[in-house]
Amino acid sequence: MWVQPLRWLAVACVASYYSLRYRVRGWGRLPRRRGPTLVVANHQHEIESPTIVALLAEQTFAWRYPIFTVSSRRMWEPGFLAERIPWLRFALQNANLGWLFSAIGMQPIENELHARPLASLAFTLRAMHGDLPLADVFRERALALLPAGMATIADALAPAHFEAARTVVTLSDVVEPYRHELLASTRDQLEADLQNFEAIQRDGATIFLMPEGFYTGDGKMQRLRGVLPRLEPLARIWIAGISYDPFASRRLPMLYRLREAAVDAPLDAQLKRTRPVTTSALLATWLSGHSESFSDREAVEAVQRQLAELPPALFVDPELRGDPAGRVRRALATMESLGMLARTGNLYAQTSTRCHPDFPRTPDMIAYQNNFHAETLSS
Repeated sequence: MWVQPLRWLAVACVASYYSLRYRVRGWGRLPRRRGPTLVVANHQHEIESPTIVALLAEQTFAWRYPIFTVSSRRMWEPGFLAERIPWLRFALQNANLGWLFSAIGMQPIENELHARPLASLAFTLRAMHGDLPLADVFRERALALLPAGMATIADALAPAHFEAARTVVTLSDVVEPYRHELLASTRDQLEADLQNFEAIQRDGATIFLMPEGFYTGDGKMQRLRGVLPRLEPLARIWIAGISYDPFASRRLPMLYRLREAAVDAPLDAQLKRTRPVTTSALLATWLSGHSESFSDREAVEAVQRQLAELPPALFVDPELRGDPAGRVRRALATMESLGMLARTGNLYAQTSTRCHPDFPRTPDMIAYQNNFHAETLSS
């Protein structure tokens, strides 16, 4: 009971922030009273877990049935929020807020088994051995990536080297016996995390899970893995199909659709066919095969043809279904403002710019949306 005010304050703040920062729309809801429940979602952006969990918690307002999230163990190490809130870095560089994340329903799992930021490995090694020279721990290949002033584990965790310590290194960059110790520690930690989630699930909790592990950089869904096989037999499963409509507005729209999973189809196929079809997906699919200049009328007609040919089982964004011409013209204007399209008179032409500021890992957002929609159709 003592944690309920903190949890609901977190839910209110997170839901309010993300609803203002992004344009979030959802369809479907969980039952208010439920037993062990597993919500499985596809993964494209880091905002999905906090946003959807907060909104589902607000919808059901069931304090006896909290929604837990499967979260990276990096959140339980110093500096996690400092990396994501640069303007508060001076105050958060050494802060470990894992206790707060645990209190509001997040639960850690080790999801980086082969490569991690140097700071993460340093944090683990310091707990095992105290301070050590980095030259005694890492191979020359990893040391070459570091600044000259970083010589010890303590240096790697110091605020002065915060940025450099985010350098990702692999466990093969660690020399023996430390590599063997880190591998054993990672295996033990992963098994303990899996057992924790099994216990929570059996206890009647709702768990929100994105089993791809990392969000996609090219629009193609990755293999479902991790804790999913251990939890699937223990719970009633719901799926949350998530789509983004990055060309619809500069305020990134996120759409999600929640429904109970069928027992006769693979979960990855169900996720793909549950995702809302967006203006960006249809427009990008046409643009991927169209290299010549075009008018807004041609783009509208191309999207309308695709809408007419969609399988009836797919869910289309109601705003697109209601006003395809208006949605396409707005998307073209957004793409022009992002530098992806150049307009001469009444004609548009694609440029070499394909990146989107909200998807820094994606070099080609048009190809991303094309891949994403192709998988939705194939499902």
